[in-house]
Amino acid sequence: MHDKKVVVLLLTGVFVATASIAAQSETPIPRSMSGDKGKYFLLEKKKNENIVRALHKRVGIDSIGYTLTETNCTNMQMRELGYSEQSPSAIKENPTKWFELVNGSSKSDIANFVCQ
Repeated sequence: MHDKKVVVLLLTGVFVATASIAAQSETPIPRSMSGDKGKYFLLEKKKNENIVRALHKRVGIDSIGYTLTETNCTNMQMRELGYSEQSPSAIKENPTKWFELVNGSSKSDIANFVCQ
């Protein structure tokens, strides 16, 4: 009987974790150029002076990916902090160097969206 209680508690924990991720609000990020078959959604945004830390989701044809970025809204440079195809909580931060944005790219569209 004890084993059944553990299973129920584990299943309840999985449901709660999944429900909290699914309940996260998703704001569509408009694209400036066509061609990318993926759709982008802003999940979270935190601003600290001119730096915006953002979590976004890309829903592609055969995969879903979560990327955490920082954008310097003053000079419009970005760096990736981490990526996961599992979930936002699975992202392990390993920041890249700051890079220039290419007009019309998904990263440029994300930066323009979070900096407005």
